[in-house]
Amino acid sequence: MIIMNITEILFTQTKNEIIIQIIALLFVAGVFGYVIALFYSKSIQLKKMQVIKADKAEMINKMINLKSDKRKLHNNIREKEPKIDFLYKELHIATHNEVQLAHKPNYIISQTIISKPIINQTDAALEYVAQRKYLLNSSSSDIDVLPVRDDLKMISGISSFIEDRLNELDIYSFKQIYQFSMHDINCINEDIECLSGRIERDNWVAQAIELSLTDNQKNDVLKRIQDKKNDIDYNRIGFASIADADDLTTISGLGGWIKIKLNALGLFTFKQISNLTEIDINSVTEAIEYYHGRIDRDEWVLQAKELVKIEGGKYELLSRIEDRKARIYYKRLGIVPNYQADNLTRIKGIGLWVEERLNRLDIYTFEQISKLTPTDVDTITELFEVEPKCIDRINWVRQARSFEKNSCVQF
Repeated sequence: MIIMNITEILFTQTKNEIIIQIIALLFVAGVFGYVIALFYSKSIQLKKMQVIKADKAEMINKMINLKSDKRKLHNNIREKEPKIDFLYKELHIATHNEVQLAHKPNYIISQTIISKPIINQTDAALEYVAQRKYLLNSSSSDIDVLPVRDDLKMISGISSFIEDRLNELDIYSFKQIYQFSMHDINCINEDIECLSGRIERDNWVAQAIELSLTDNQKNDVLKRIQDKKNDIDYNRIGFASIADADDLTTISGLGGWIKIKLNALGLFTFKQISNLTEIDINSVTEAIEYYHGRIDRDEWVLQAKELVKIEGGKYELLSRIEDRKARIYYKRLGIVPNYQADNLTRIKGIGLWVEERLNRLDIYTFEQISKLTPTDVDTITELFEVEPKCIDRINWVRQARSFEKNSCVQF
């Protein structure tokens, strides 16, 4: 009996200890499971936080890009507004010309109708150039900010025609031009076909550097020029003052900055330029710190003599030439848009002034020159209002065929 009681007591104690151990194990397992669950939950939350942070960073970048795109669009809209106004004016002029044309006799219409495709050349030319601006380095074609707009015609060799096309390449300032790399120059020569080496030949980069000088630095340049007046023989070329001044930029190839330099030297009129001798040309070249041979090559004296003869009426002459271009036989010469023009001054005997008049007759390419007949030359001579035999047709045609044959790219 006693043994049974002791056994029951021992069994009861053992049972209680086992229960306590089981409870303890369950507690430890619960705590351990809670800790694991806590860490697991935290790891999941951390991953979610990382995803949220990444999404937030991506959204911030998108907002920055959208703001940048918005700024670019505003700048582009602001830049295009003047061109839109210009094109509207061109459209108005073209419409007016078509109305005028409708009142001309039928035989004139039959001769001029072949020129009709040229009416929209401005739009096509600007579009053609604009489509290729992506080829330029960002250093010379940066449109992230609204660029400074300089008068690029101050550079000798840049006409209004060329300035418009440079603007279409997002080139607006002297700074952009003096930062041109050889890659930029090659691309621009290809985009604006009529240049074909003019950038290097006319030293655009050097001129742009000089035009980017401060006002004080420019005044120092003009002071140096004024100090060289004693080297000029005014008794031979004539005296003039600002009151007598002609617009010397009417001379093809003579830019605004060179005009200012010539004025500082006391040269104001076409008459003075027409009187320059070879000795005078050398003295003027040295005085205005210009490039040797440029005055001769651009035929300043020849142009000035003609401008004296026509009393400075260059643009009236160009208008007369354009009004009578229906006399040219375009069915043989062909019609070429002006944005595909060749650099005709590469032909010896065709200077800037001759090229400008040929362009008014819609003659832009070596191929057209190569097709000129003696009758064409007689007509052109009459339209140019120059002396007979001033145009060396055989020489022009031979050189034009050579350039056409050796051209790397045909358009």
